[in-house]
Amino acid sequence: MTYEIALNKAWDEIVALSPSQRHIVKFLTDVYEVQVLDRMVLMRSPNPHASEEISVLILRYLIGILKHGYTQKGEWISFKELKGGPSYYPAYQKNSIKPLLKSLREDPDSLIKNLTDRFGGKLVEGGDFSVELVTFPDVRVKFIFWFADKELPPEVTILFDRELAEIFTTEEIAALMFFLAIALLDNSLERALKLNLTSTIEIGL
Repeated sequence: MTYEIALNKAWDEIVALSPSQRHIVKFLTDVYEVQVLDRMVLMRSPNPHASEEISVLILRYLIGILKHGYTQKGEWISFKELKGGPSYYPAYQKNSIKPLLKSLREDPDSLIKNLTDRFGGKLVEGGDFSVELVTFPDVRVKFIFWFADKELPPEVTILFDRELAEIFTTEEIAALMFFLAIALLDNSLERALKLNLTSTIEIGL
């Protein structure tokens, strides 16, 4: 499914569900305004129009919130524990885990700095270092890192609350984690998306 089709489908659902014509959504450090009547997602920044990829993700988040709400269960799970997760895992690993592993090997200081300083992540217990990051409001993602040693290669694990599967499909969670990975490595999610790095990710199926 192309992003244009996914975007139109998401807008149709939002129009049917939303009691309001305007929503404000924060994603990482960016604030977006969803204008339902005009079918526009705008960034509060010098480059106001959000990309199609981010627009779809924000709309899918809103649809999930409007349908189900979001209350954390307090149970961290990995991607493989999602419905269909093992089938999607090779693509998920390629798009989200491997780029973070490369950064962990080559420039761990910049990776930690981006997580904590730029995106406001909180250092928590786990691995050699772990960071808990707020993505959408109340949606927390935990990154756990292990450095390589003489016997084992470096490792990255990404965890999220089980409740996330109530507002996002497995494909949408894969897209969210991919967007987080490229944002952490590039510092600018919108700039990274302009490089067509999302060609292997589909949302809204």
